[in-house]
Amino acid sequence: MKKLIYLLLALLGFGAVSCEEIGEDVSGEYGCPHVNFSLKARVVNQMGEPIEGIKVRVDWIEEYTDPNGEINVNVSVFTGSQNMVRFEDVDGEANGGEFETLTLDITDKVEQTEDGSGSWYDGAFKAELGDVTMTLKEE
Repeated sequence: MKKLIYLLLALLGFGAVSCEEIGEDVSGEYGCPHVNFSLKARVVNQMGEPIEGIKVRVDWIEEYTDPNGEINVNVSVFTGSQNMVRFEDVDGEANGGEFETLTLDITDKVEQTEDGSGSWYDGAFKAELGDVTMTLKEE
């Protein structure tokens, strides 16, 4: 049974000694393709007033708008996942009412700012959306 467990661990890439202990840098050996991504936006209501506390999701990263309705996200995400951004009101009636969830495909607003270095790093990208308008839920 022990041999089977060791075999499975070896197949999954786990070893008894970490690379740190032997001084070898293999940071590019294991991982997933990723990019560094920067997103700037200002979330407003239909009258152009900022909305605080809106949850903004890029890939699996969640950030919240500040009192000025602004969001400035700098994250590392899976390659390609930076093209969809979700804006969600999570505080109900606070901050001016309950707003509809908004999902945007921002592919045309994403620009590459740095080339990748091979391995798993595909570069840096940014998107500046300006004002993003959310609409109140209808009752």
